Amino acid sequence: MKILVIDDSPKHLASAKILEQNGHEVTCTDSYMEGVRLVQLGGFDAVLADLLMPAEEFQLGGEGLSFFGHETPIGFAFALIAAQAGISKVAVVTDTNHHHHPMSAAIDWVKKPLVVNGSTVQFMHAVLNEDGSKNWEHALKILFSI
Repeated sequence: MKILVIDDSPKHLASAKILEQNGHEVTCTDSYMEGVRLVQLGGFDAVLADLLMPAEEFQLGGEGLSFFGHETPIGFAFALIAAQAGISKVAVVTDTNHHHHPMSAAIDWVKKPLVVNGSTVQFMHAVLNEDGSKNWEHALKILFSI
């Protein structure tokens, strides 16, 4: 399976490479805009994206530049972009504690997957590996068991 992983944490991107041991072809990026570019090129069976990522200067202007570098819940928009591009399975996976960020808390209320443009979209809290990195294999199992 061809999988795209988008996360700004080097630790989480490194843990995504474990998917290759199970025969998957994994492409990783730490950039929202690079993720959008890759999704638009197509060819991915699944996309796994972080919820909170830094706002990139490229997409900002005027007062919006005050958000540059600050974590924003870009994963919500990215899930819609991936579904719009025809990626059949999309998961937004956060390791943020729901007591520490309102968008992480909001995910507690999204209990079922959504169907967007024919794509299955799931929002979830990450199961973490012993080193604190995201267990992407677990996220994939949930996404494909739906």
